[in-house]
Amino acid sequence: MENLIISLGIGVGASFLAYVLLYRLTRLRAYQVSLVVIVAMLCVFLPLQIIFWQSADVFAIHLALFIITPYGMGIVTAQWESNRDIKREGGRWFHWAPATIVAFFLVIATVDAIIITLANKGMPGGLVGRILPEPRSGAEHVTSHFPGTVANDYFRKDALLHEYLERMAEQEARGWQVRQGWLQAPRQGQPAIFQVKVVDREGQPLSDVHVGGEFARPSDAREDRSFQLEAVAPGVYQGPVALPMAGAWEVRLRVERGEEVHEQRGMTSVREG
Repeated sequence: MENLIISLGIGVGASFLAYVLLYRLTRLRAYQVSLVVIVAMLCVFLPLQIIFWQSADVFAIHLALFIITPYGMGIVTAQWESNRDIKREGGRWFHWAPATIVAFFLVIATVDAIIITLANKGMPGGLVGRILPEPRSGAEHVTSHFPGTVANDYFRKDALLHEYLERMAEQEARGWQVRQGWLQAPRQGQPAIFQVKVVDREGQPLSDVHVGGEFARPSDAREDRSFQLEAVAPGVYQGPVALPMAGAWEVRLRVERGEEVHEQRGMTSVREG
């Protein structure tokens, strides 16, 4: 949250200061100053975001707040300009409508900043026990962190897509047959034997391969667990694996022999301990 608050604070402060200086030192009207400040901000902000890209939601909240600040200042200042005569006559120069609009957008930006921070880093440890209910599974450590499922990006980048398709074509032509599974139902925090059987196109076992991979947690990449299997029989590889959380896991299997690589993915489920 600190980085987000700092970047938003610097941007808003710079926009506010630029608006005040331009309005005081030039003869531009309120909305003209707002337009100049917004264009100048975009010329600085967009290149920096391209270089130091974080995420779409962080970009959106910065862009919205940096535009809202000079625009809101323009609304308030334009109201002052239109009410100068009223003020001179002893009337009320302040109107609640523009102030309400500015306050509304500030509240929205603040709430969005909090939501983005909680989604990326989770709730502070001191608040978890006070706000969240007690875990029913008996877990000692509770986190509200949820980075979301990270999708494979092969189809987002042409170079990676081309390389991936070539590997899949070579793998299919090679004809290796790989079967994987548990010897007993896996339970949370308890070691269970994971087995992989590898044979060639003719069904002959492959005993000179290296078998390993990763169990990936779709909801939290920090819980991913890598594994390596040992040969226990011709073409049969086993190893104990203990997964820390119940629920769905993605299996990313990799079988290697020299420069030949066979990749395989699947899903499995872990019961509560």
